[in-house]
Amino acid sequence: MTENKREDDLGKTQELFDFLQGKVPEGYRIPESEMPKLTADQAWTVVWYLGNLYWQVPDYIERCDVCGDLFDSNSEGTCLDYGDAPYDFCGACEDGEDAEEKRRSPENPEQDSDDASP
Repeated sequence: MTENKREDDLGKTQELFDFLQGKVPEGYRIPESEMPKLTADQAWTVVWYLGNLYWQVPDYIERCDVCGDLFDSNSEGTCLDYGDAPYDFCGACEDGEDAEEKRRSPENPEQDSDDASP
């Protein structure tokens, strides 16, 4: 897959994410009364659903659980997949305090038992 294709996929997914929150895409005229107005979390749930169940959105586009930005997980970021649900970090947040705290979690299967908190 080319870099341009991945950037295009991220841009289109971002446009859908923004659209679901009430932002009319450039070049379209949609009456305000007909625009969806979901929260960011609700909009991401729709994007996730379309990507995972219908493959209408690339499955490598993720949403950072810290800052909320969308990112291409093939190019950046980290997913910590344990506990109640996967936790995704974009490249800007993967070395931050939240990511370190999640890595130190006793639920982390890679956590050394000597380093785990009581």
